[in-house]
Amino acid sequence: MTGPRPADLLDRTRGLLFGAAVGDALGWPQEQRSAIVGGQASRSTTPGLAFRPWVRWAGGQYSRYRDPVGAGEYSDDTQLLLATARACLHGDDWLSRLTEVELPAWPLYQRGGGRAVLSACRSWQAGTPPWHGQRTKIGAYFNAGANGVAMRIAPHAVHTLADGSPERLIARVVADGVLTHGHPRALLGAVVYALAARHTLRREGTGAYGDVVLAVSDMPQWRDPTLARAALPEGWSAAFADATGASFTTAWTDTAREMDELLAAARTSLARAGLADDAQTLAALGCFDAKRNGAGTVSAAAACYLAARASVRPSTGLLRAAFLDRADTDTLASMTAALLGALHGTDWIAPLLREVQDEGCLARTAAALVGPPPAAEATEKAYQEVDRTHWLASLAEKGSTERFVDGRTVAQVRHYGLDSRSQDVTRFVLTLNDGQSLYVDRAVKRGVPPAPVRQEPPGALPASVTRMAIHVRDLAETRKFYGEVLGLAVQGSGSVLYVTPWLALLEMSDPLDTPTAGPLQFTVQTSDPARITAMVKQHNVRVTPPGPRDIPGSLRVIDPDGHEVLVWPVEGRPAA
Repeated sequence: MTGPRPADLLDRTRGLLFGAAVGDALGWPQEQRSAIVGGQASRSTTPGLAFRPWVRWAGGQYSRYRDPVGAGEYSDDTQLLLATARACLHGDDWLSRLTEVELPAWPLYQRGGGRAVLSACRSWQAGTPPWHGQRTKIGAYFNAGANGVAMRIAPHAVHTLADGSPERLIARVVADGVLTHGHPRALLGAVVYALAARHTLRREGTGAYGDVVLAVSDMPQWRDPTLARAALPEGWSAAFADATGASFTTAWTDTAREMDELLAAARTSLARAGLADDAQTLAALGCFDAKRNGAGTVSAAAACYLAARASVRPSTGLLRAAFLDRADTDTLASMTAALLGALHGTDWIAPLLREVQDEGCLARTAAALVGPPPAAEATEKAYQEVDRTHWLASLAEKGSTERFVDGRTVAQVRHYGLDSRSQDVTRFVLTLNDGQSLYVDRAVKRGVPPAPVRQEPPGALPASVTRMAIHVRDLAETRKFYGEVLGLAVQGSGSVLYVTPWLALLEMSDPLDTPTAGPLQFTVQTSDPARITAMVKQHNVRVTPPGPRDIPGSLRVIDPDGHEVLVWPVEGRPAA
């Protein structure tokens, strides 16, 4: 950004992004739709400023699998926030960056994404705006009023902070918002929240009690449908009227009236100061109503209220939002903590900064947002469109890749199996050069070998190793060891098993030598080393002494054919 800005803008922008990620990670396990394994018993916990590891159900109704979430890992809220920030760094091309690159790529690595955003992103994958196409899908799009816009929109406030008025910010928020949501509740809630972030970032000092709610209530711009209508794509208003039977102007005005009522309820509670009842106020705002607590308007009003209440003691606002019962806690905590971070910087969440996922990426993104605009050549690099299905198949077969589908360079790839009763699921953890970690899951129907990668024309690519085969004596015994004891997603049938997409175990009719600790060593990464240790004891698996560099929680065992298997806790989460 350019022009006048607060002296501590970098720290406050860091506070905005880190607050969002910390709130997201802290509130995600308690979120009513988190799909946490164990249900309400696992969801309920004592509030505290500490992340916890947990396990959730991912996949569809008939293809569920266990998704282990490490302490401090964030959900779709922060993923889309970072995608928006990257788009903002592309200058005037930010909108096309979202529609052509960021949104089409996101479903590959999404965690906990909402139905509306996923559906819209699949439309953009096909090159079609979500307000075009089948009438039923269009109807669902224009009925989408959730907080999926508000939760990702804050980078636009940073990018336009030097503007003398908020009109350009409003236009960008609406233009961004309609890419995934068509109902004014999503769009107007995002506009109000973006204005709250702008006000908080521009404010000098720590901020008075109740300030942000009073400030956005006094702003007339968000009530004006003409500002929003001017930012709509060509033909969008007509499609809205055709799908809803109402004009956009009327719908925006009606939604603005709802927003005024929510902000009035927040102001009334704030006026009671120490006598304010947060639970009663949040209930009045709709935070505990499953039918409306995920609306963009409700989330914006509630986040502003909690940030206003906690302006002096920011950690109380984060804890209140993250541990509410029957609420959209990850998004509410993310939005609340982002406002508090924009006001206070990062000191108040310092204990959590190094524990939240992708700390380095968040810090670099904040610095880029407030730094000088990138040179034109840096934002105009040609993006080579990649077939996502082919890319994923290639990743599964080779076990590595040089670039993610959005063009970013991959520094490291790790992979391991996930637990599922109906399919074989492999998780690929991509660490990108910008510091972001992406979790890409590939599911294959059980018993079906990995699909081959489409062959390129002769000479197009250098030769590469695509499979490593190892002879075993008893396939059933081998399947039990790697599947049941170690918990890997074993694929294949007949005389071959795949323990990774590229490592095959072949049963031989001729007897092998007597098993001893052979020359081959496999490494198996796991987020639950205690379970494997227990299974090793239960099945009397042979254990060998630890190596000099083994870490707590690691384990060395011998497989049925004498090969050593090094069980290694997932990096950053060693066993206690």
